[in-house]
Amino acid sequence: MPIYGYLCTSCGPFESWATLARSEEPCTCPSCGAQGRREVALPHLAMMNASLRSALDRSEKSSAEPKVVNKKHLAGCGCPLCKMGPKGNQTRKKWSIGH
Repeated sequence: MPIYGYLCTSCGPFESWATLARSEEPCTCPSCGAQGRREVALPHLAMMNASLRSALDRSEKSSAEPKVVNKKHLAGCGCPLCKMGPKGNQTRKKWSIGH
């Protein structure tokens, strides 16, 4: 259940939990008992970390139509794809008894 912001004419703003089906209905003020109308809430984007905000923007853009990226790997870049390449000779020396 989401939390919605309401405005009481005598007490001011307050918040209350409501189901989506009851989201448009007025809510009873916890202080005075009067009916308060729902306010439109704005997102707190200014409070968000800049790196988190850019990550959310990127994920929102790619949710409808992912962008195809062709990236060339540099020698020794260390990415997981380059680490999966062919491995060198892995010779294991067996222990010899008596030498």
